[in-house]
Amino acid sequence: MATTDLKIDNELLSATSIEAAREARDLRSVVTPFIAEHARVHGEGQPNKGSGHKWVSAFQSGMHSQPVRRRTGYEQLNLSFSSVLTPMVLSPAEVSYPIGISALEEDLNGGDLQTIELASRRAKAVMSEAKRDFEKQMIQGGVAQYDDFNTLNGIDFNNKGYLENANVGSQNNVIGGFSKATHSALEGSQNQFFDIGSNFNSSGLVGLYRTIIKAKARATDDLGGMTVFCSEKALENYKRTIQASERYIVNSGDDGLDATGMNLMINGLPAHVSTHMPTTTTGAQNVSFYLLDLNAIYFMWSKVLRDGYFSHSDFENVGNGYSVRVAEILVRGQLMVEYFGSSAVLINGETF
Repeated sequence: MATTDLKIDNELLSATSIEAAREARDLRSVVTPFIAEHARVHGEGQPNKGSGHKWVSAFQSGMHSQPVRRRTGYEQLNLSFSSVLTPMVLSPAEVSYPIGISALEEDLNGGDLQTIELASRRAKAVMSEAKRDFEKQMIQGGVAQYDDFNTLNGIDFNNKGYLENANVGSQNNVIGGFSKATHSALEGSQNQFFDIGSNFNSSGLVGLYRTIIKAKARATDDLGGMTVFCSEKALENYKRTIQASERYIVNSGDDGLDATGMNLMINGLPAHVSTHMPTTTTGAQNVSFYLLDLNAIYFMWSKVLRDGYFSHSDFENVGNGYSVRVAEILVRGQLMVEYFGSSAVLINGETF
């Protein structure tokens, strides 16, 4: 039990700490390219839902109605309708990151301003940790305490992973009650896939461009939501292959990751290195590229009671004999999918 009392008002401490955390949250970093690209496409903390314990994505599995040829204008409408939406039912998930400051720490820091600075530094550090964990779960999966969150990695996680290393028509993951195998005939039920075969120089560029063409042709909206994520080695092999015709765009910093540099484009799509690209546990397969249509696969942030977009709560005194105050950073929501066909996974592109 601490022998000193908490001094600074919680409201003041919360205000400064929340602002510091918000700055860290909204910083678009090369360390978390999925978060940055998602914000570029949808906006900060968007899209979001304000209610519901279950969220539903629906896949169209047939024709809702049949057309009627018109010649005279008196033809009778065909009023036979079918319920053709096949649901994927998902639940929002939640993790919380506590931030604590004890009365003893306040005394040792020597004053109110120093305590405020301590809270701000601690909030930034915890926010950065939360963003890194979230990013890793989205790209790779398997992050501690993130068991309830879905992931892009459908190779190692067949009941909550979206993108599989199998050809169209052969994918069989079951997520939220939706079976990709049962509905394999649906255009949007299967992601694009290509195995580079550990020989990038021979088949990497052809396979990458072919897969991008297929995904673009099935885009659910404009192509502005399409982004490439890749491993460091895969990008190195890609650059070796196209060195003579390499193309960059100048980034103003308004919607990208590096306000002073140049961002790589792959076949007209922005490309970003992720340090979390999976080395799968099912064998010697490396996920070298994700091609994501972020209009079709996206994270839905929860707005129930509190904002689930890395929100920082107010500090509160713990009580029960402890001279400690605690706040938390909350992550709540779920990775959603409306259509698989415009996204892709490419494996085994680490060897040139």
